[in-house]
Amino acid sequence: MRRILLAMVLAAATAAEPVSAQPACAGVVPGDPGYRQFSVFFAVGSAALTGEARATIRRAASEITAQFKTQVCLIGRASPTGAREMNERLAASRIRAVADALAGQGVQRGIIGTLVQGAAFGMRRDRAENPEDRSVMIMFPR
Repeated sequence: MRRILLAMVLAAATAAEPVSAQPACAGVVPGDPGYRQFSVFFAVGSAALTGEARATIRRAASEITAQFKTQVCLIGRASPTGAREMNERLAASRIRAVADALAGQGVQRGIIGTLVQGAAFGMRRDRAENPEDRSVMIMFPR
């Protein structure tokens, strides 16, 4: 209950578009062979899209629109370093950046679902930084 309330508060405070688990993300698991997956990476502490990130988003959007996909899931992550609430807010900001870029490439916002996850490898003792912990995965059925 606390997690749901926190997600709702963070979404309202940081975006015009709500960021929450939506039907497009129900049951979606990174690495599932039934899904096409693109990883968009970010710098530490940033939600700004790099040139490489924009190129990845263009490739994903091209497939999504060419294949008339009706379901896209964005899974946002932030590293285990720092406060959990701040990391969830950062992951939500990264999701919004990717969703906005996809929409700018012609992907309908109505088919985009979102999910904020923790670090890709959970709370590790070494608290090391991994690129996967600073990413948004774009996933859609093959």
